[in-house]
Amino acid sequence: MKLWICISVLGLCGAPVVGRAQDEAEQRAKEIEAVCGKAHCRDARTVSVRLEDGSTFERAVPRLPIVLPNGWITVYPGEEIHVELTLAQGTIKSARAVAKPVRRDATLTFKLSQPQGRADTVLDVSHALPRNIKYSLGMMLPSGGQLYATTSCPVQPGLTSHETWAHPVFQVVIRDLRLLPEGASLNCDP
Repeated sequence: MKLWICISVLGLCGAPVVGRAQDEAEQRAKEIEAVCGKAHCRDARTVSVRLEDGSTFERAVPRLPIVLPNGWITVYPGEEIHVELTLAQGTIKSARAVAKPVRRDATLTFKLSQPQGRADTVLDVSHALPRNIKYSLGMMLPSGGQLYATTSCPVQPGLTSHETWAHPVFQVVIRDLRLLPEGASLNCDP
């Protein structure tokens, strides 16, 4: 299972070519289907990202969970995803992707996009939870390979936070979701 989590975050591995690699790919596909049988998953699609020189970077992304088994939330350009949280005693106990928000007071919405005709990237985050929410954020560039930690700002209930980068982003990964205590700082940090 660890292998397909890595692939879902990186999204950059090529197709296996022979024998053992094919067996591993088949096993990974079965594991993904098992997870997607219980959780809302994104459909397979081609992700397109506009680059600084005006060209387009494209990468096929297979059917994958939006919220990974380790709790990480993945968002690609062109996606608006909804994550419903289970809260208990002022803490987040679990997160699951949903196709449409039903419990708005327990749902976060993430939208990753690029302004028309530009290469920069914007992540919009909104919620109606009872308190400010904070998360750790990683981004992957179209060049691939690794996640880079980046700053994130607390999101206040009923408002939309806009995280912006002056360059294209292939994917963001949200982790460590937490409700902030009353009166906590609203500083943006990694």
